[in-house]
Amino acid sequence: AWQLATRANVEVFAWMPLLAFRLPPAHPAAALQVAAADPDGARAAYARLSPFHPLARATIAELYADLARHAPFRGILFHDDATLSDFEDASPWAQALYAREWGLPGTVAAIRADPGAAARWSDRKTAALVAFSRELLDRAGAYRAPLKSARNLYAGPVLDAQAEAWFAQSLPAFLAAYDQTALMAMPYLERAADPDAWLDALVARVRAHPGALDKVVFELQAKDWRADRAVPAAQLAGWMRRLQLGGALNFGYYPDDFVRDEPAYATVRPALSLQAELE
Repeated sequence: AWQLATRANVEVFAWMPLLAFRLPPAHPAAALQVAAADPDGARAAYARLSPFHPLARATIAELYADLARHAPFRGILFHDDATLSDFEDASPWAQALYAREWGLPGTVAAIRADPGAAARWSDRKTAALVAFSRELLDRAGAYRAPLKSARNLYAGPVLDAQAEAWFAQSLPAFLAAYDQTALMAMPYLERAADPDAWLDALVARVRAHPGALDKVVFELQAKDWRADRAVPAAQLAGWMRRLQLGGALNFGYYPDDFVRDEPAYATVRPALSLQAELE
């Protein structure tokens, strides 16, 4: 991190999980995981520690503090593991908290059976994850202040108002809480039939929020993970230009395999750099 900051003159962000830590089996917090009440048993993308158990929260906070003590960085990007579905968290301690502190029924099943309670539950979970991330930022900031903040946001909650309940994520909440929102503008990941039209719609939804384009970073995919292939550099550069035409001010891509030159630097650089256009 120090080499990047001093030699490449970039601001280094620590890209950190919020909840998805796999602790040693003997650790007292190892089993304090998010539980789902999904009757179909759908498997979550990440195994996560529960943000509603004090020991799990304290363990995560200690990891952030350890990192900040030992590594120089300017900000934290909270990863896309920071979600809770509309069946989560159904752990006993979480359900007890819903009843004790949030004034909701004491089980996920009972909450879901009441549309009003389900809506309040969704809002409170979104706010709870934001608040926990801010606590972790403060914990790390005790050693590295001032720290900038960013958080990954799935495209679903931006494109579909109902999707906040499926993710516990919200663009307005992120705009208020973080310096930047890293919006996952990944059409293949979202199985978009028409990637160009999908990107146009995504930019338009962001543009509808006043000031959002200043704080949203559109994060393109340089790899199609579902097909296990690199996205052609020319296509990636075309997506960048399309975002710009839609009004996007900040964008990037992930991953960057610089050893294999994927995506090809010479192809994407003109779309990334004003300097390249002037040369």
